[in-house]
Amino acid sequence: DTLAGLRDAALFRVMSDALLRIREAVAIDCEHITTEFDGSGRLLLLQSKTDQEGKGASLFLTARTVETIQQLQQKAGYTEGPLFRRMLKGDRMSDARLTVDGARLAIKAAAELVGIKGVSGHSLRIGTAQELAQRGATLVELQNAGRWTDSQMPAHYTREQAAGKGAVARLLGID
Repeated sequence: DTLAGLRDAALFRVMSDALLRIREAVAIDCEHITTEFDGSGRLLLLQSKTDQEGKGASLFLTARTVETIQQLQQKAGYTEGPLFRRMLKGDRMSDARLTVDGARLAIKAAAELVGIKGVSGHSLRIGTAQELAQRGATLVELQNAGRWTDSQMPAHYTREQAAGKGAVARLLGID
């Protein structure tokens, strides 16, 4: 368990739980995360692509994600400022915020390590939307979870899952 690996695990978990865009993820500060009584967390997303006025959104984080964040902070020795930071040689962490390009590279490197090709910075966001659709989330629920302004993108991302739950699948049965 390297510090870089722990940072990346926390980054991937937060991005997946909250259906974040890379730019949103790298903007998170430690102070934006709170822990609930059950161990889950809330992320205060101050601004996003679809919230230019900065009204903010409160997003759910699983208890496992909160635990990973806490492990990262304990190992790296910080509780304030940027949550995701740049790495230095020798598995040391700088005080500087992780860049969009740095996060994108971390996602691609992790995917390549396990033999997955064609991954983009949006892959975690899309993957969570697909998993939610597979588990029965409605298009409106997906739109709200991902903070999309309309239903076009979540419908596009989850079209395969929708096909398996559509009228033909329901009426003709799935064995």
